[in-house]
Amino acid sequence: MKKEKYNYFDEFIKLSEYIVKSAEVLKDVFKNFDVEKLEEKTKEVHKMENEADHIIHVMRNNLIKDFLPPIDRDDIALISHRLDDIEDSIDEILINLKIFNVTEIREDVDEITEILLQATDAVKDMFTNFKNFKKIDQIKEEIIDVNNLEEQGDRAYEKLMSNLYRTETNPVNLVKWTKIYEWLENAIDCCEQVSDSVEDVIVSNS
Repeated sequence: MKKEKYNYFDEFIKLSEYIVKSAEVLKDVFKNFDVEKLEEKTKEVHKMENEADHIIHVMRNNLIKDFLPPIDRDDIALISHRLDDIEDSIDEILINLKIFNVTEIREDVDEITEILLQATDAVKDMFTNFKNFKKIDQIKEEIIDVNNLEEQGDRAYEKLMSNLYRTETNPVNLVKWTKIYEWLENAIDCCEQVSDSVEDVIVSNS
């Protein structure tokens, strides 16, 4: 019986699905914040991060042995690394909420967590279409969506930081939320970085 060929595109989709689920948990944590549930939610996302790491480990092992991968080896390695960056950044945000002993959530955080969730959704849609190079126009639309969401994230971040430094008088909270907003913006930036990598592949294979 012939062994089924390893499918990198399917594994990219699996990774993007973990990322969306993690972003959903993160948004729920911020929207319905409960200190008592933070440990549980952090473990939930960390488990997904570990499972995503395993997928990437298997992918790289296959890449070493694969005589003729469907796209350039360096591109596969870079895309998997970029996807890992998104998952890691979401995982780290939750870990740092615990480290910083955050007990209350600022109400204005909703917008940027929603942008992050939308960006991860767009990344997942992009990889769903990436499996079929004939859908280049659809892939390009998703790339544009991710780029637009990254710009929205930048504007939301600027607004959040401006509001924080106008309204927060507690210096400890000022430090905490400066870092939290930076981490959220970075997670959105990571989504754009993976879309840029996919765009480079599309251009080089057109």
